[in-house]
Amino acid sequence: MNDLSFFVIPNDHGQWELTSQSGASAEEIKVNYKDLIAGGSLNLYFELANKSEWAFAENGSYFSDAKDNFNYQLNSIVANDGKSLIVTISSILPHHALSTELSKQLADNPKKAVSGKLDQGANYEINFRLIAKKSTDANSLMRYFSQDPRVIIEDMEPTL
Repeated sequence: MNDLSFFVIPNDHGQWELTSQSGASAEEIKVNYKDLIAGGSLNLYFELANKSEWAFAENGSYFSDAKDNFNYQLNSIVANDGKSLIVTISSILPHHALSTELSKQLADNPKKAVSGKLDQGANYEINFRLIAKKSTDANSLMRYFSQDPRVIIEDMEPTL
């Protein structure tokens, strides 16, 4: 489960269609961290729809909220002439999460040094937007941003 693939259909003025290979919605991707190889990475492959007038732009993603990102690394690259995007989440360290109080304290005091104890939680939520441009308008600075496809790495209960 270290590689997941998705199809993307951008939209000029509305929700983007993000689906898994099975056709299920991919706006919330849940991953059990126990399924990840220790020290390994999670690769999310996003492919634009065939015959698309779109291309992923810049590095393809804007990480709008990556809480606890000191416990994992995020990287994204555009490939295949802008038709593919690979988002990699690596070096995932579970059970070292920011508490709600510590997170608020850090946000409220950006110019002050802060100390606090980490939580034993294993749920990391990573919110990001995909970035695209119209490939027919190569010189334009207009960019289109998807809704957040959230990735949640969590300690899931076993299914029976």
